[in-house]
Amino acid sequence: MAGDKQQRPVLVYPLEWEYRVIGSDEAQVRAAIARVMGARVHVLSTARPSPKGRWVSVHVNLTVHTEAERDQLHTDLVADPAVRLVM
Repeated sequence: MAGDKQQRPVLVYPLEWEYRVIGSDEAQVRAAIARVMGARVHVLSTARPSPKGRWVSVHVNLTVHTEAERDQLHTDLVADPAVRLVM
């Protein structure tokens, strides 16, 4: 319907957040994450690679304190040449 607007969920900060960072080389993706995260406390875990082994997904879990911080981390991760996609 024309009057229906898709509403964003209300997030209460600080909160635990996960980024899924996808690239072709796990070591390079992990290095990109380290550069972006700096001294922030975070936990990494690796998901299964794609069926043909072209892509790897590294999950990053951390506490974010504001929406601006969450958005900036996403922007910085996407900007790194080792990163193909961030979800």
